[in-house]
Amino acid sequence: MPSRTGYKNRPRIASALLFCYGIGPSMDKTLQTICGMLQSPDGMRRCAAAMVIAELRPKQNIVIKALGETLRDANQLLTRYVLEAFEALGTRAVVPYVLPLLEAPEVETKLRAAAIIARAGGDNVASLRNQFLKANPQQKRVLVDILARIHNREATQLILDVLFDPDFDLVKEACQAVRRHIVDATPKDRLALHRQVVKFMNTARVKKNDRALTSCLLLIGYVGSPDARKILLKYSTPRNLGYIRRNALLGLKGLTYTGASVNQVARQMFKYLGEPDYPNVVQNALDIIEKLPLGKAFESQWRKLLKSKHPSVRAFATRRLAATDNAASNRLMMSLLANPDVQVSEIAAGALARHKGAGKLLFAALGRERKLEPAWRLAKILKPHGETADKATLKKLAALAARALETGDRRHEPLLYLLRNANPKLADAVYREVGLKHKKAKKWAKAVECLRQIARSDAFDSELRFELSVCNVKQSARDLAPQLRAEDHALRGFQTLLQDKNFKLFERLKKERALTPADLYYVGFHFSEGTGPELKFGRKLLEHVAKRWPKTKEGKAAKSKLRLTPQQQQAITPVPVSESGQTS
Repeated sequence: MPSRTGYKNRPRIASALLFCYGIGPSMDKTLQTICGMLQSPDGMRRCAAAMVIAELRPKQNIVIKALGETLRDANQLLTRYVLEAFEALGTRAVVPYVLPLLEAPEVETKLRAAAIIARAGGDNVASLRNQFLKANPQQKRVLVDILARIHNREATQLILDVLFDPDFDLVKEACQAVRRHIVDATPKDRLALHRQVVKFMNTARVKKNDRALTSCLLLIGYVGSPDARKILLKYSTPRNLGYIRRNALLGLKGLTYTGASVNQVARQMFKYLGEPDYPNVVQNALDIIEKLPLGKAFESQWRKLLKSKHPSVRAFATRRLAATDNAASNRLMMSLLANPDVQVSEIAAGALARHKGAGKLLFAALGRERKLEPAWRLAKILKPHGETADKATLKKLAALAARALETGDRRHEPLLYLLRNANPKLADAVYREVGLKHKKAKKWAKAVECLRQIARSDAFDSELRFELSVCNVKQSARDLAPQLRAEDHALRGFQTLLQDKNFKLFERLKKERALTPADLYYVGFHFSEGTGPELKFGRKLLEHVAKRWPKTKEGKAAKSKLRLTPQQQQAITPVPVSESGQTS
């Protein structure tokens, strides 16, 4: 059924509902008819009657009584509709019928009943007091919640009296109930409640009971009157006991500060940050400072707190200093990267990664850094700044990376990591340059390691594939066994190049000075056992070996291989080639 708040003509809707159940539209007999429907054995008729009452909102006692009697044997659905009707009526006459529902097992029913009683106003406080005296602990918690919603002197006094109850859980629930429902109070009611609690605190009975006093401090904070600050600050000083100070600070956390009160509270809270009682005093003082709108004038104070003996205070100060992106802040964050406090160091690292103005400092630090671990950290912090780096800076880092890579200094790893993210083409150029230098120096393993780094990039063209394959041949065992040749990276690289019609593989192999007759014989032997273009290429390469080095063992082996038919070549046992380039 649609919400009744959307109906513009409730009498018509009520009449329509009655008509649906066989009742005429005459409004004179409506109330009598409704009361009869509430006693009907048909559950749907009873629910419909409650809905009609909720729409028509009659104030007659006969209707209220009929609704109340219906609750005696109502199921959960009917109870919901009856309570909706009571809510719509908004009269205190329904309270006696609703009070028993505070003990209902269903939470929804219990909360709805509590809301109805609370909405009825302060005239019911006397009834609630009587209920409270004979209630069990669970019922008292519900009654306290109702009292906290009423916001008048009588209800507040009942809550204050609860502060002396030996059941500490009930006392805590009373304070929390005030905290939950004070948001609904008007400024006038808040001020009245504040004055009532303060007057209660000054009584001799409260002064002798620390638990009641600490609870009052919480209530003052929850009510949040402007006058609460002075009282709570007085009880937060070191001359008070720890648990009293704690509750005073908790009360201060609930207040809103503006104008001169901001600096006043800040000055007093700063004094507490050096005390040894961390959980009760320091942390709560820190929470209060954190919510204060403090400006640049407190920057010197944050710097002092960096030396605090409490880790959370140091971390808090670092976060405050890291909030500004300027030259002084970034220099400080750079110095804090080496701080022994890991949390401080990580906050500084995060700030430097965010601050756009920190890029130059970080790039310069990475260029100077000689140790691997700090260099890695700087490179990771710099990752978000990669796209903002100028060409000169990246070129300088590329030169440093190339030098480190060539000499085997692992510092090239973080440098190239950064270049990969900032300018991938520049990183590929470093690997290419150093890889070809290693090839020229006949450092085959290092050359392969460099050139493989760009094997999956766009920079890996046919020229580089050829250079990598040559280096792989120089590292190869050159075992002529078919299963080993199938796994040889060099041969697979040459096979790919052979398929590229624009690359003159045979001409390049002939001109490559690094390749020996044994290397060429190995490649030619492999391809000569293929078919089509591979067979043609292999025989051509073997012919070159036989013609160029006819008196060597490789030349003679090439001639023998060329005289055999393809079927004979596959049947013959291959001649292994030694590392020195000679056949055995």
